[in-house]
Amino acid sequence: MNQSAINEYWGSVVARYRAGPLPGFLKWWRGELAGLFPRSLRERMIPPRPQLWLVPQAEGREFTVWAGGDSPDRRDTFGASEDAGLLRDRWQELLGGFEDGQPEIRLCLPPEDMLHCPVELPLAVEANLAESLRYQLDQVTPFSADQVYFDYDIVERDAEHGRLKIDLRLAMRSRVDALRERLAAIGIRPHAIDCLGGEAGHPECEGFNMLPLAERPRHVYRRARINWLLAGGLVLVLAVVMVESLFLHQRTVDQLQSEVDALRGEADQVLALQRELQDALAAANFLAERRRRQPVSVEVLDEVTRILPNDIWLTQMQIRGNELMIQGLADQSQRLIELINESDLLAEAEFRGSVSIDPGSGRERFNAQARIETTGGERAAAAGSGE
Repeated sequence: MNQSAINEYWGSVVARYRAGPLPGFLKWWRGELAGLFPRSLRERMIPPRPQLWLVPQAEGREFTVWAGGDSPDRRDTFGASEDAGLLRDRWQELLGGFEDGQPEIRLCLPPEDMLHCPVELPLAVEANLAESLRYQLDQVTPFSADQVYFDYDIVERDAEHGRLKIDLRLAMRSRVDALRERLAAIGIRPHAIDCLGGEAGHPECEGFNMLPLAERPRHVYRRARINWLLAGGLVLVLAVVMVESLFLHQRTVDQLQSEVDALRGEADQVLALQRELQDALAAANFLAERRRRQPVSVEVLDEVTRILPNDIWLTQMQIRGNELMIQGLADQSQRLIELINESDLLAEAEFRGSVSIDPGSGRERFNAQARIETTGGERAAAAGSGE
């Protein structure tokens, strides 16, 4: 890509930027932000851009030099008949008088050398406004694009009607080129061609720049650049501190989370052990309760031995839960039911089936059952022991 293509592309980018709402917003935001600081502090942090204004007099052969700003100060006058070499030395002395770096040079044309032309265009051309004005310049003004230098400022965007109101400023190319040749002979190359306003003895530049982008010398405000670099470095340091703070915070959170997870795991283990303990206690209590509710076989055997007389023989005794089943021989088996029901440990005795006669011994063969009273076990044991 050659230099002309680069300049054309860069000019298109700058034009689109100027046509958009961002410059106006940044200017407003910067003004609102600057108003929060005292003027002395504001000028010390970011002092006003140094400027030298060149105001042509007497057909452009004589120039008055002003130190621009809020309070312009007249520094010198370059006469039409003065030697160019002497003027060049005086100019260098003027440039050396700025401590904040080389000033911006603005050629401020008086109102009689300017043409003020309000223009109204469709809102759709705003994205490429500079090129649109260049192509339509001969339709909205008496001049073509190759006859004048021009610049513009957007006055109003009427979105409702789709119109764009523009303040257009023009200067004849022949007049401006003659002034630039005179300045070039002194060694002056202006950064901008502006419009002069204000009252007599107190000039004021209106902020236009009719120089084409390809012909504008680059101006670098050294002190502002250093301040912006320092501000950028401060922002970078703050960003690093913030990122580091967030990183440390996140690391602390992760560490605490890992500790919480570890403690939660330990708590789960404790709860699991507690549940196992509760289950073991429940099982032990169940066995103890079941053992308490079920009669001890020895006690039942002792009770049966105590209440049965010697003429009743048992051939079989079986305990199933709370049920006692006995089989045996007796001379009078009916006594068995009465003896069992009188016991504190046994109750609800009854025969199972019919009573038969054993052919071998001649005694009655019985098959009986009874319910074991678990609550009466202690009383039966106490009665058996004689307590």
